[in-house]
Amino acid sequence: MPAYMISQVTVTDKEKFQEYIASTRGIAAKFGAKPIAVGAQPKMLSGESDGHQMVFVIEFESMERLDAWHNSDEYQSIVSLRKAGSEQHMVAYESMSLAPS
Repeated sequence: MPAYMISQVTVTDKEKFQEYIASTRGIAAKFGAKPIAVGAQPKMLSGESDGHQMVFVIEFESMERLDAWHNSDEYQSIVSLRKAGSEQHMVAYESMSLAPS
């Protein structure tokens, strides 16, 4: 069952963030990550904004593959770069089917 990593991002250092993105793309690809959506400049339709600037939605074939990526030595080695270049709220969800109406 697919799993999705959703990250809300506020960039604090553009150069370090770009370096992080370049590094994480290659690492995530090794675990089958597939970018689904990248968005900027959110438009609130309901509720209040938490102030983030961007969102990333990344699909993995399963929660196990998502966890393997996130816990890998390769990814963990660039977490400090992520923290130096951005503030992120990351969450993972496993896909589920909705009952027909």
